[in-house]
Amino acid sequence: MWVAAVAAAHLAVLRHFLYSLCPVVLLTGFPCPACGMTRAGVLALTGHFEEAWNMQPFIYVLGVFLVAAGIWRYLLFKDSVKWIKGCLAVIMIGMIAFYFYRMARYFPNTPPMTYYRGNLLQMLRAIVF
Repeated sequence: MWVAAVAAAHLAVLRHFLYSLCPVVLLTGFPCPACGMTRAGVLALTGHFEEAWNMQPFIYVLGVFLVAAGIWRYLLFKDSVKWIKGCLAVIMIGMIAFYFYRMARYFPNTPPMTYYRGNLLQMLRAIVF
């Protein structure tokens, strides 16, 4: 209960005062391989399935994985971490490959593949130089 409350407060504060929830974007200004995942999740949960697909198609892969892992562990009561780790590795490799494709095709002008100039490294650079 406390973890959920702290996470919700953290997200609310970051979203209110900063332009992103992603630590990679906040630090470097560059999108990460999972960029758009939160927005895609919200879009999918609100019934905007095509928009969610356009934002981050791996939201559906991750959703299917989470449902399958939940059924495996909590309904079938099987505890096999090996296949879960294997699936996560394949998903991560796929996301990284898709990230490079999106960076080559859409960066820096199409959300979520945009560069954010107000990042921490830019601010530090302005202070130092």
